[in-house]
Amino acid sequence: MKGVHSMSCRKWSLAQAACGWLLAAVILLLSRQVHAQQRPWTLDRYQHVAWTGKNGAPTGVAALAQTSDGYLWIGTDHGLYRFDGARFERIEGLPGESTSGRPVFGLHASTDGGLWISYEFGDVGFLKDGHITEYGAKAGLPGHGQIEGFAEDQHGAIWLYGSGGLYTIVGGHWKKIGSDAGLKGNYATFLFIARDGSFWVGTPEELFYRAANARQFVPLEHEGSVSDIVQAPDGSIWVAHLRGAIERWKAGMTAPIRDTGSILTTSVGRIQFDHQGGLWINGLGDGVRHIASIAIDQHTDLSALNSMTELFNSSNGLSGDYAWPLLVDREGNIWVGTGAGVDRFSRSNFAPAPFPSGTHDFALAAGADGAIWTGSSSKPVMELKDSRVKTFEVPPYTLAAYADRDGVVYIGGRGDIWKMSETGAKHLASRPGPNMVGLVLAITKDLHGTLWVSIGGPSASGLYTWASGEWKKSSISGTPRVDFTDDSGRVWLGYRDNRIVVVDGGNVTTLGPDQGVTIGDAKAFQQDGRRLWIGGSNGLGYMDGRRLQVVGLADGGSLKNVTGIVFSAQGDLWVHSLDGVFQLPAKDVRQAEKNPSYPMHFRKFDTLDGLPGSPALQFPLPSVVKSTDGRLWFATSNGVVWLDPAQLISNPLPPPVVIDSIEADGKTYVPRDGLTLPAHTENLRITFSVLGLTRPERVDARIRMHGLSDGWRDVGQQREASYSHLGPGHYRFDVIGANEDGVWNNVGASVGIRIRPAFYQTVWFMALCACLAALALWQAFAFRMRQVNRRLRARLEAQHAERERIARDLHDTLLQSFPGLLMKMQAGVDRLPEDAAERQFLDQVLDQARGIMVESRDRVSRLRSEEYGNLAEALSGLAHEHAGRPGMTLNISVDGREQNLKKGVFEEASFILKEAVSNANEHSGGTLLSVQLDYRPDALVLEVHDNGNGIDQAILDAGEKPGHWGLMGMRERAKQMSAKLSIESQPGNGTRVTLCIPGRIAYATPLKTGRFFRSRRHATDA
Repeated sequence: MKGVHSMSCRKWSLAQAACGWLLAAVILLLSRQVHAQQRPWTLDRYQHVAWTGKNGAPTGVAALAQTSDGYLWIGTDHGLYRFDGARFERIEGLPGESTSGRPVFGLHASTDGGLWISYEFGDVGFLKDGHITEYGAKAGLPGHGQIEGFAEDQHGAIWLYGSGGLYTIVGGHWKKIGSDAGLKGNYATFLFIARDGSFWVGTPEELFYRAANARQFVPLEHEGSVSDIVQAPDGSIWVAHLRGAIERWKAGMTAPIRDTGSILTTSVGRIQFDHQGGLWINGLGDGVRHIASIAIDQHTDLSALNSMTELFNSSNGLSGDYAWPLLVDREGNIWVGTGAGVDRFSRSNFAPAPFPSGTHDFALAAGADGAIWTGSSSKPVMELKDSRVKTFEVPPYTLAAYADRDGVVYIGGRGDIWKMSETGAKHLASRPGPNMVGLVLAITKDLHGTLWVSIGGPSASGLYTWASGEWKKSSISGTPRVDFTDDSGRVWLGYRDNRIVVVDGGNVTTLGPDQGVTIGDAKAFQQDGRRLWIGGSNGLGYMDGRRLQVVGLADGGSLKNVTGIVFSAQGDLWVHSLDGVFQLPAKDVRQAEKNPSYPMHFRKFDTLDGLPGSPALQFPLPSVVKSTDGRLWFATSNGVVWLDPAQLISNPLPPPVVIDSIEADGKTYVPRDGLTLPAHTENLRITFSVLGLTRPERVDARIRMHGLSDGWRDVGQQREASYSHLGPGHYRFDVIGANEDGVWNNVGASVGIRIRPAFYQTVWFMALCACLAALALWQAFAFRMRQVNRRLRARLEAQHAERERIARDLHDTLLQSFPGLLMKMQAGVDRLPEDAAERQFLDQVLDQARGIMVESRDRVSRLRSEEYGNLAEALSGLAHEHAGRPGMTLNISVDGREQNLKKGVFEEASFILKEAVSNANEHSGGTLLSVQLDYRPDALVLEVHDNGNGIDQAILDAGEKPGHWGLMGMRERAKQMSAKLSIESQPGNGTRVTLCIPGRIAYATPLKTGRFFRSRRHATDA
């Protein structure tokens, strides 16, 4: 029996387990179905913006159109305007326009980029590339008749309708389509050309139809006053009557068939389907209506839609209740024109929760079946489920809300705890002490069913546990700001000042800065199945073992003042902070969990996305929860909003970029490539537009001007560029733009600009100036050379005069007295015996003295001579004198054609030559002495080189040897000739003395710099 009982128990356990798994699978399937179902785009999910006359918007709006360049065009009672998302610009002074500010009744943007305009009481115009062409009675239009609007067929032909009926343009002339085509009446209130090419025409009395391949119109019904005809995404045709109903027509066997029922309104101006399939209806006096696409798809009888119509009028913020034109732009925005301005409806990622106004400090918890519970400081506890709010008898100041793993919701108030359910609120626990004053700030429940409760207040604040109907004060010090239980059953407590406490059964661990806790005040916990993430006032991070790893963002920053974190069903991490809501993609989260330094990419949402306010920084916490249907709910200072991660909106369309105008020195030009501006143009102002109409506040732009800089410059919201002090030349201005989601139009727009040069800025003028400057420099150089030559000549003449004076003095003194002295000495020598040694010695001395006399007479003669000197001949004499000196070989070479030197140059060069040779003979100790003379056309170069011991470097640095003046004298003489003297010497490698005298200074007759023969003569003597 025991075995049977055991087997039965085992079977029963297996059956229970199987049922549990089956139930879990059913719940998972239902959850997936809930997530897979797309939520309808109801009117509360649209963000509305209104522009009125106070914002610079035009009033009395009659028509709207968007051209292919992205501009929104507005026809009004006061004329034509265009809008780029930020600026309303009135169009005036167009070329060809006969009048300014004419009332505009209809607009149509054609596929060729142009704009068709119908004026009130007749005439139409076609605007393209800044020029307008007008058509009137001469072009076949009815005189003074009202043109209601335009249409364009599949072949690009333009049709218009209004007074006179239907017209199409053929070769610049308007052709009427009338009774011969089966179209009765003399007025068409509307024309619509369907996607299949069929024509639908409304008249005051009837509705006509013409099939795509037919030539005749046939009447469909005898009910007129058609105000609009549109085609739904499913291909059906919807017809609106000005004072009647909205009907739906579908294709039949031979002709369209009208569906049963109709949408009844007091009046209809225009109707339009948006990109999601929703229907928008403009009323003439009662605002705008909207029907969601899901309602249209679910009902075949249009009468059922009357109860599903949403109304939006001036009480909701519409600029005016009289709404006529309606437009869906390229980005999916809905534009409404009213008598008081212009309105835009854009899909928003955030939708407001319908909690009553006046509710503050939302404490959120996600219950079962998609329900959201909230406590507050001003209202009783409420439950939001299926768009309906239910109130419970729990008094205000309930700032803690918590949902356990089973979806059971607990609410904490002034020390009390309530357990919430659909049937009501159950008071679970009173405050821990009868005299205790405080508020419940945070609640969590561990796996054993114990509630961990943080209570703050002036008395008995701290951490408490509630279990088995009893309160117990925890021994853990302080009052946590937020409590959390992880998947392992551990309780996490977040405190101020970088303190986190972990309770794991009986073990209590405190984490601080030593464990990486540097996020300031901990305010939010969340787990993704792999890691526990923690957000605080100074950052966001995840637990890696017992250490907190703080993460950073791709822009180099970090998340501050985090008040809530949650993971979506897609695995993305959503962070609510004071700066807005951040979406961190799942792949970045996984990368960061592997590498904490990984820069996490993000998408940021703020007030422009529909976020109504900022979260509370102190309490209630956390500020974001996820409901069981996958939506994320954010508590802000101005209400609660929800977001569906499965239906995130992003704009994939790059914005059109247009260069609007070019202004040069106060004159405006039409932008065109190859624009040529006059000479002397210095200041340039270029205006441009980046046409993103959904979030123009976030549209970005970059510009560059080739010719000035090749780099891009980010200008943000700026829409003009100014350049000054431009010179002549070729420039190219480029501009690119990005929409609100960072999608760039990298093609952008560009314009080439050429500024003509003035005559003095041309290349030939600059070349002429360069030639004149070169000529002037040459003249200045020549003048300077003449000055130098004159000074040199004057100096040489002064030297020559001084030599003549010296020659006279020598002749009158020394040369006159010295011969007599020699004669007396010779007489004394003659008295000595012939064979006396003294006589032989004195004879030798007298011979030398007579030689000195001869040389002195020669020198005096040269001092007074006007003849030129020949240095080559002086070298020959030098070789003769050197022949009697043993021990050193002399090599002499002469290059070039020999030239006579100027007298002064010859004397100075001869001295330098003799001094250099003498120094080599007496001091070098070498065995070879080389002298080279080179007659170059531009210079005379004399070089003396020996292979001796060289000159001490200290002597070269000093310029002379103490007590010797030879080197100094050589330099002084070279300087007097404006020549260059270099002395190079290395120990053991001899000395090289080089004298270089410019040819214009050295030569008596200048050498020609052209072709000449060079002679070379060598003299070698030992």
